[in-house]
Amino acid sequence: MKPMKTLFVTSFHPHISRNILSTEVLEKFKKTPGLRVVILAPSYKKEYFEKNFGGGNVAIEGVPMYQASKTKLGLLFKKLGVFLFNTGTSILKTKYKYYNDRKFFYFVSAMVLGFLGKFPGVKPIARFLDQKFSPKGFFANLIKKHNPDAIFSTDPQNENDVSLMHDARDSGVPVIAMLRSWDNTTQRILRVLPDRLLAGSSELKKEMLAMYKYPESKIAVTGNPHYDRYRAPSVAKEQFFKEFGFDLNKKLITFAPIGDHLLTKNDIDQYVMEILSMVPNVQILVRFPPDEGVQLVDFKKPENMFFDRPGQKFKDAEMGDREIRREDDDRLINELHHSDLIITGPTSISLDSAFAGTPVITANTPPTPRHIFDGAYTFFCDHIQKLFRTGGVRHAETKEDLLRYIDGYLKDPSRDAAGREKIRSMWFSHADGRAGERVANEVLKFVNL
Repeated sequence: MKPMKTLFVTSFHPHISRNILSTEVLEKFKKTPGLRVVILAPSYKKEYFEKNFGGGNVAIEGVPMYQASKTKLGLLFKKLGVFLFNTGTSILKTKYKYYNDRKFFYFVSAMVLGFLGKFPGVKPIARFLDQKFSPKGFFANLIKKHNPDAIFSTDPQNENDVSLMHDARDSGVPVIAMLRSWDNTTQRILRVLPDRLLAGSSELKKEMLAMYKYPESKIAVTGNPHYDRYRAPSVAKEQFFKEFGFDLNKKLITFAPIGDHLLTKNDIDQYVMEILSMVPNVQILVRFPPDEGVQLVDFKKPENMFFDRPGQKFKDAEMGDREIRREDDDRLINELHHSDLIITGPTSISLDSAFAGTPVITANTPPTPRHIFDGAYTFFCDHIQKLFRTGGVRHAETKEDLLRYIDGYLKDPSRDAAGREKIRSMWFSHADGRAGERVANEVLKFVNL
């Protein structure tokens, strides 16, 4: 009889419960004889995780969050992970910070480190120093308690995952990891190189090879598990429209706001909503971000506008840490498939829309002219610019652009279909409904099961 294997699975970012735990990945883990799974989650969410994901061979451990960056060395190495990454995105974010705080020495230091990071050997040295001198031991007791055979890091750039991987390295526990999102490869370095790395698409694999110089033999392209359910709506259009009280005889435009977090002053989202209220003979569904606030000032919701507010909250004053529930994701899937048009900000909703075959517009339309860093500057990040180059998305920067693109798509939904197909070929190369199975199989093989 084979000895029982113990696997740690991280879930510190709010999207992981949707991306991994609510998919075939955890279902397959639960059905695997000889496997014990320990999900590591924020301590204040332990009860939620036990209720939704625990039981059987799955245990939940709640842990304090962001312990390393509360120390000077921990914060230093966390920032080095960004500064040493000389991408368009990292440079843009450094300039944005300087624009807002005017800390010249900080800005120059970051730019110099970015230049140095281009040279071979600098990042490996930084990882060595990070492993040796970063504060450790935050997960040592849990490793000692459960003696895991492997770690599955579901977000290896997350500070909490990094701390766990540091302790795992010191304890000789192997690590398999999967990048959480399509934008991760251009944000910062991998502070800990895992023993195996899973890619959500062929495009992400190309970026891993180029950005991280990670060995190709250690990469497996699996697809993103949560997209297994995005291939088709969960309910018919008639039922979906009935739930919200929509009129089947009118076009549906879904707007997913940018959110306050990405804007110094968020008057863009409300302005877009006001523009949408001018479009005749349509109905508008506003799907608020599940983990971000959206500022509305004296906004009068028109009769043809409906709100969807997803996310499980844990703290009344905290928007940024809400979990995406199964019912939240079901509604999003139906919104993507049953809408005639999606309008959004610099987010993955653009990808989701293209995958569903629905026309999409990205809107950076402030009510008054302003500097790039006073608006939605993340539209200029590497991954968004690459998205624009596919030709599958229309980008509106004025009210007139937005209204013109809306009119064009409503009259001819086939516009830019070739570009949307290119998006699917790049970021959904393995979205065949079996990504969850492939991820689970890779992890199980990693722990010799």
